[in-house]
Amino acid sequence: MKCLIFFIFTVATCRADVEFSGRVRNFSLELLHYTQLETDGHVVISPFGIWSLMTGVALGATGNSRAQLERAFLLPGNQISIINGYQNLTKTVLDPRTPGVQLASKNFVFKDKGFHVFPAFKKTLTTDFGAKIVQLDFKDSTSAARIANTAIEDSGATVSNVLRSEDFGTARMILTNVISFKGLWSSPFNVSDTNIESFYDENKNEIGKVKMMYQRAMLPYSNIQELSALVMELPYGNDNKYSMLIILPYPKINVTEVYKKFSTVTLKDIFERLDSDVKEYGLEDVDVKLPRFKISTNVVLNKPLNSMGVFDIFSSKLASFEKITSEEIFISAIVHKADIEVTESGTVASADTSAYFADRISTPAFEANRPFIYFVMEKMTTTIIFSGIYSKPSVF
Repeated sequence: MKCLIFFIFTVATCRADVEFSGRVRNFSLELLHYTQLETDGHVVISPFGIWSLMTGVALGATGNSRAQLERAFLLPGNQISIINGYQNLTKTVLDPRTPGVQLASKNFVFKDKGFHVFPAFKKTLTTDFGAKIVQLDFKDSTSAARIANTAIEDSGATVSNVLRSEDFGTARMILTNVISFKGLWSSPFNVSDTNIESFYDENKNEIGKVKMMYQRAMLPYSNIQELSALVMELPYGNDNKYSMLIILPYPKINVTEVYKKFSTVTLKDIFERLDSDVKEYGLEDVDVKLPRFKISTNVVLNKPLNSMGVFDIFSSKLASFEKITSEEIFISAIVHKADIEVTESGTVASADTSAYFADRISTPAFEANRPFIYFVMEKMTTTIIFSGIYSKPSVF
């Protein structure tokens, strides 16, 4: 009988080699698509946090388990290439020298005493992935949860009570990634300009109220007909390294229709269009309306990963982790928790159709009063740190 291994991903609040980064970017877009199907479209996830930990898991997998993870996470087949690519990418993404931006990602391995993990895999986790390994008595689940949560909090993470005592019941090892982002807008909104306004669906039917922030500012903005959407970039700090990209579908176009267009329009294309529009029109004033919002997501990723071709790791009969242990183990569940809070100061984690084809003589308006897609990005590598869809309005 196989022992049970339980992987849990925990993502803290997000408050306000190039080839390798492309792998992460493409995986991120696909994962958001399948995850939003599990959450009725209103969601936040951290693709970078999930990718970081699952990359480490892939290094312990063998056979079809490894092959499926490589395909889904777009990983190279060579172990050294994975490790080097991971280290180079994380060094760039997690290097927030930007004033006003705080970003940290921590990996933990909580291991039941008596559960033997091969030294080579331990070394990979600690040396190559910077994970902290903590040995616990899983049979004393209350104490195990307390010690594990203390270790996470002592690391400087902005979350608490990540793990519950029941998480240790049948597990032998728990891998946890905690990622947090806090960013202050380069151009903050004025609180006094925030008002309660209506929020609509794509067909202009009112579906709720929001606290709508407003500012007129010089921001990168573009009308991308190939996406059937307006695109706005809200930078953090002052060095153009991190930003939130907001994609607002045209009226009568839903989020899913726009999302499908990512198969032909890449995030790199979007940033290139924003840059070219700035060069053509100059950086000009845009009237921006954006809801204050807070989204929390707690989702099991088994089904989204099934949709991406990952099956064997969840099967007690098919899972193969021969590089981790000599014991027969499988993954019972991959649980992802994420929060994002967007306010006037920044992110904590993070009309009729003809108007959209008009020229830019008058001040453009970007009014996010209907469902939209958002990405918190590291721009040098175009890496998605947090991503989501806002579709269920609430007054926050």
